[in-house]
Amino acid sequence: MRLLAAVFVLIAISGCSLMRSKDPPKANFDFGPLPAASDARYTSNYPGGVSIVVDEVAAPAWIDSSSMYYRLAYQNAASPLPYAQSEWVMPPAALLTQRLRHSLGASSFGEMRRVASDQSALYALRSELFQFEQVFDHPGRSRGVLRVRATLEGGGMWAQRTFVIEKPAPTPDAAGGVAALSQCADELAVLINQWALARLRDGADSETRGGRFRAVSGRRAQD
Repeated sequence: MRLLAAVFVLIAISGCSLMRSKDPPKANFDFGPLPAASDARYTSNYPGGVSIVVDEVAAPAWIDSSSMYYRLAYQNAASPLPYAQSEWVMPPAALLTQRLRHSLGASSFGEMRRVASDQSALYALRSELFQFEQVFDHPGRSRGVLRVRATLEGGGMWAQRTFVIEKPAPTPDAAGGVAALSQCADELAVLINQWALARLRDGADSETRGGRFRAVSGRRAQD
């Protein structure tokens, strides 16, 4: 009887030990709900709708995963480190693609309509992700850093710009990094939307001025 009791005790102890050694489940994060499409910073002086392909955001191999990276700038700035118990629900480049397509496709004034994959579209927006991480400048202070190069081309027009956005993290942990990087992503979507619309308006104005000049020149030649 004593032997049986001892066996039960050993089983219970080993079971507790195994339970304690089991790693807790990882926490998964995304950027949160999509922001409202309406924004007072959008203007409606671009004539008509525009078809534009928003390509998937490209990223280097080390970022192109669900790992959530941080960097201890005060200790070893050359070494990006992944959080052990926190990760993105999908690679950051895929999350950014969703944000950009929403922003350019849901303009409140109908200035631009997004075409996810349509080879007949006149314009294409291509983006390259170079940096997306939480940087610790001090053990208790960090910031989210996002760096993207965007290229807009089509209709005889080509424009390129690099966007660098930084936001302070509210807490020095993974959740704080998510909050900061989500703000970076939302601001990037707004800035690229504004930049793309401005470039398209510039192109439309140039074509209009060129057309008027050719028309006036033609009338004078006939006179």
